[in-house]
Amino acid sequence: MTFLDVSRIIVIAALGGFFLPVAVHADPLQWPLYDADQGYLRVDQGMDRGDGFTNSVPDIVGPLDGSAKLTIFTEGNHYPVLLPLALEAFPRHCANTRRCDIEQDEIMVVTLPQVMIVGGLEAGGFRFGNAQLPVDPDGQVFPDVVMLGERAMGRLHKMDLLGNTPRVFARHRGMGLLVDRQRTDMVAGFDAFAASGLNFVMATPREAGARDQYVTTLNALFGKEATEHILEREVTDFPGRLAIQHRDIPYAVMNDVAPVGLVFGHLARFYADHWPNKLAFVEIPEAVPFGQEIVVARTDREGGDAALAETFIEFLMDAAPAAYEAGGFTPVGAFGFGREVSF
Repeated sequence: MTFLDVSRIIVIAALGGFFLPVAVHADPLQWPLYDADQGYLRVDQGMDRGDGFTNSVPDIVGPLDGSAKLTIFTEGNHYPVLLPLALEAFPRHCANTRRCDIEQDEIMVVTLPQVMIVGGLEAGGFRFGNAQLPVDPDGQVFPDVVMLGERAMGRLHKMDLLGNTPRVFARHRGMGLLVDRQRTDMVAGFDAFAASGLNFVMATPREAGARDQYVTTLNALFGKEATEHILEREVTDFPGRLAIQHRDIPYAVMNDVAPVGLVFGHLARFYADHWPNKLAFVEIPEAVPFGQEIVVARTDREGGDAALAETFIEFLMDAAPAAYEAGGFTPVGAFGFGREVSF
């Protein structure tokens, strides 16, 4: 029997000093791919397994050897819009305008939760199991461009890592619901979800930025007491969880961990479109006021190509209004697009 033939496995979980068998679905998700196919052995589609069932390779696209001409570190929750822009549209833009010269395989994009991006820059690198990725302004790998929320960007400002004034380029529309296609009759809207009694998953405390937004939204819409009752239905952990919500939530809903996931609405829509036979998106219009902005800046990296980084940011500011609205984000007329952020 091959790995792909397995529909269920038994995971041994250590609970309170005892080992208990926990049955879970273990079908690997065929994750959307954005990087060019180099013909390399892939370890994220059943060839190997890391700690997380969703994908054994972290969210890094592009070369890790320091050969990238442009390196972008970003919070990962807007990756469905960003990656096609950065890896496909930007190289075309360079070729058409002749203002820059770069190919897709010369761009590296790291898409992780904000706390991980900031923590990795503070610590001087990342560790993935036994693999280490040093991140240093004078080393082989360091971001030329960073994309984060305003508060997280402020931490980079305090570290003297920013090379120009950050600007707002997108705003999401708050959370939505990602629902098991077989349960949509019970979750026609947010009120129905609250009254349904169904279990759900959402960002972990290790993803405090996203989780705080969801809890704030629940408190505002249902009140603190009702929110506490709703949170009693949360599935807080499951075998293979990565604490990366844009990986964990679709995996959990598709593999019977919980029938509902709370996640940013644009992600819920993206996954429902990608796996329409298994997932459905339920929009929450009431959550729109709780959406938050994403900010972009160039880093102060000696030896980096500052001109290329600036050209990318200019391209992004031109392309973002149409691309992000099409991807389910807030139209630019409804927030402070282009606003400069001072700290």
